[in-house]
Amino acid sequence: MAHNKDVILAVNAHDLSEALGCSPDTVEDLRGMGVIASQGELWEVGAARDYLRDAAWADSLWH
Repeated sequence: MAHNKDVILAVNAHDLSEALGCSPDTVEDLRGMGVIASQGELWEVGAARDYLRDAAWADSLWH
């Protein structure tokens, strides 16, 4: 899977969850898995966007 190099400015998990379109709990899970990485208040989110897109696609196969 190719990873994007998207970087956003987010002050907290709530801001980051809004940018990614997921819950703050999911943001914390992604941080724990190492899918997103903090660089101060800048967050590299390309891999998280890829992960969430792929998870949503896979989830649609099961419905």
